[in-house]
Amino acid sequence: MKYIFFLGFILILNSCAKNSYSNFDYNRADNPWIDAFKDQAFITCLKESYAHDSIFKLIEKKDALNPYDGLSLESLQKARSLGKLISKDIPPPSMCENCTEGQNYYMATCFHYYKSKELDSIANAEYRKFLALK
Repeated sequence: MKYIFFLGFILILNSCAKNSYSNFDYNRADNPWIDAFKDQAFITCLKESYAHDSIFKLIEKKDALNPYDGLSLESLQKARSLGKLISKDIPPPSMCENCTEGQNYYMATCFHYYKSKELDSIANAEYRKFLALK
């Protein structure tokens, strides 16, 4: 019984402890080059998904979009081509009762690709190529 009480007490103390999540900061990112590569793929995916829409003209008036410019032209083109590819391959919405023609899960798809292991792997491979050329 003492052990159960002790275990319960420890669990209560542990659950009351403050979680310490670190804030994202581009200046202290693990690898700004990889972040920039993935950002370019994400931004291009969104731009292509919302093509012929004035939303990005409004966004670009206030948003610089990406704070890192260390990508080579080849890497930048690769990231953008990945974003375009994903935007062209978005399947029609499957559970959207009130969707009209042309509506889709554009932002969610682009974001899920941004955080995917697939894009992480591609970005890491591109980064290794970039380092080999230096």
